Amino acid sequence: MRCAVCGQDYGLTHACTGIAPLQTAEEAAPPPRLRFAPVHYLNEAAKILTWDDAAVRRASKDNNSLLYGFLIVAITPALPLGAMLLRNAQLGYSVPWELVLSRYGKTLLGSLIWILLQIGLSHVLAKVLFEAKGSFVEIMRAYLLGQLYRWLIVVPIVGGLALSVGSIAVLMLVFEEVDGIERMKAFGLAASIGVIFWIASMWMTTSGVRPMR
Repeated sequence: MRCAVCGQDYGLTHACTGIAPLQTAEEAAPPPRLRFAPVHYLNEAAKILTWDDAAVRRASKDNNSLLYGFLIVAITPALPLGAMLLRNAQLGYSVPWELVLSRYGKTLLGSLIWILLQIGLSHVLAKVLFEAKGSFVEIMRAYLLGQLYRWLIVVPIVGGLALSVGSIAVLMLVFEEVDGIERMKAFGLAASIGVIFWIASMWMTTSGVRPMR
């Protein structure tokens, strides 16, 4: 368990110092209103990828993180599709816009559902097993803004592996900072969720849901 006053992790009892963990003035400030600041939030997203604890905590308290995190996720499927369209244009092939737009929409919708399921299951397990203190919305804000690792999918050969590792790393950092879970417990939770969803994705890719007859 973690003391709500001093932030110390303990078992049955502990000697509380009575001193709450310090917060910076920026972290203690009220959340900003909706604003147009793409460069700022892209920079914050990059900081999360570099394990900036303060950036994760700031993102968890800022509703703008949901908007810019969604934009990061929305750009992700456009990257490989854009590369494919560019290659087709260079070869002189026509562009099947209807198919491209349909694939983009389905991929984006699937990604958002995947993230919601991933965060929902993780947060429930964190509450039940580790007495997590954060809220679902706080987790979602920070995790969405940390989705910049998804852009690594365009890297040849190692892009898929980098995406999987990035997902586990960001999820671990978010649960450690926002839910107040010990690092090894957060890593175990993130790794377990990563494996579960990897198995689910492999099943959906190779078998999928069979239609009812």
